[in-house]
Amino acid sequence: MIKLEKNVWYYIGLVFLFTYTIQIISILIADENAFLAQFFVGFTMFIPGIAAIVYLIKTKQGLKYINWDIGKIKYIVFSLILPILITFLGILVFEHTGLASNNVFLINNAQVHSIEIPLIFGSNQQSILFFILNFFVTGILFSLLTSFLTIGEEIGWRGFLQKKLLEKNSLFKSLTFLGILWGFWHFPLIINGFNYPEYPMLGAFLFFPLTIVFVSYFIGWLTINSKSVWPAVLAHGVINSFMILLFEMDFGKNKLEGNLSILGLWLIIGTISFYLLSKKTIN
Repeated sequence: MIKLEKNVWYYIGLVFLFTYTIQIISILIADENAFLAQFFVGFTMFIPGIAAIVYLIKTKQGLKYINWDIGKIKYIVFSLILPILITFLGILVFEHTGLASNNVFLINNAQVHSIEIPLIFGSNQQSILFFILNFFVTGILFSLLTSFLTIGEEIGWRGFLQKKLLEKNSLFKSLTFLGILWGFWHFPLIINGFNYPEYPMLGAFLFFPLTIVFVSYFIGWLTINSKSVWPAVLAHGVINSFMILLFEMDFGKNKLEGNLSILGLWLIIGTISFYLLSKKTIN
């Protein structure tokens, strides 16, 4: 049983109500006005943060409840580097196992060519070491740009709700419940084919919410250890802007296995993150 103040339950209900309403409107108008639909979806990312700020002002707890300080710098670095490293290694593993074709870049004779993504230092043929540097710098800069959108969610999810949950619940209950909420917060979009167009039902009820639970462990590890909301903002930015490359690999007939593999990848990351976090909490 999850323990929360009554007003926090109201916060969750209103966030879902407003978000679902706007997402459904976006889906309905997408064919006629794709730009407006995308704008509405982008706006929903600010709803958790806006609602949290209103809550904190209205209850007179104040905005200082959110951990605005930079916190421990190493977790800022982890938040930027780890999702990019996971993406890079995931692409190589999926290709090496024959699960998917790598349509992002090709490696041959210590050279990287056929680069299909825009990189900061160019997408022409380059050495492996230079490509890795190029890949990571591009990922970091992309995350800084997309963090403008993710800050709205992370003020609400990690800055506010995660702290509220941890005040009255165990670490496992808090991060798992937050992950489930966060996953089903996207439900209208996912059931409509976003992220899992071939398997919208499985995506909406299983793949996405389960994946987001493990992502919640990872981002929880970053924010709780750093005592700051900013690692969550940055990591979320990298995941949204760069880890999408894993979904865009050519899985061919192995699409179901591909989705399960991405879920499995996050299961490993999330389990390690939760273990490290729980070990520190016990100590």
